[in-house]
Amino acid sequence: MQLNNVFKYKYSLAIGISLLFHVSGIIGLNFTDYKDFFIDNTPLNLIISMLLVFFTHQYINKSFWIFFVACSVAGVLYEIIGINTGLLFGDYEYSDVMGFKILGVPVLLGNLWFTTMYCVGSLTFQLYNWLKATYNLKLSKQVEFHVLAIFGAFAAVLLDCFLEPVAIKLNFWQWFPYGEIPIYNYVCWFFGSLILQYLFVKSNFNKENKFAVYLYCIQAAFFISIILFYK
Repeated sequence: MQLNNVFKYKYSLAIGISLLFHVSGIIGLNFTDYKDFFIDNTPLNLIISMLLVFFTHQYINKSFWIFFVACSVAGVLYEIIGINTGLLFGDYEYSDVMGFKILGVPVLLGNLWFTTMYCVGSLTFQLYNWLKATYNLKLSKQVEFHVLAIFGAFAAVLLDCFLEPVAIKLNFWQWFPYGEIPIYNYVCWFFGSLILQYLFVKSNFNKENKFAVYLYCIQAAFFISIILFYK
């Protein structure tokens, strides 16, 4: 089997698994009496999504591992600062749904930050390359570097706009004092993501992961379905 066919097979398998879990979640949460079961298994979905990113990534190298560790550690640190000081994101608190916590922050949040940063970075990179090839865009390397990072951060904020109301509905975390999501949260998400997107663009690993684009879209569709139908 040729190398390209191997990755096509991996992409198809990963997309199928991701759709299976997310569509099951959409049906289970919105249209059955087993909501608690699906909420309690949210950590499993997060772990599987991350493992599928690893499975479909081409040529895992040192730079990829550095990016993985940086996102995981930075994500947890961002949240620890936010939870314990209010200096980032605002005044909020995590429930016990996502498992073991360090200083009030579920360790799995590092997983979520990595998967999100990888997906938005890969999405932006591939979209930019398509636009460049289709419309013959010509930007200097320096401008290109900033454009990719900034749009990657915006893509992360867009996904968080869908995630936040879902997290409140499913009691992953809650905002205080009135349960309203502060604009400051999205500002912090942008700048926190921007730092990691600069690292993504700078990192020397393959960024052409088509599964990452599908995962971003699947997660967005999942969040939107909960916003519309969950009661």
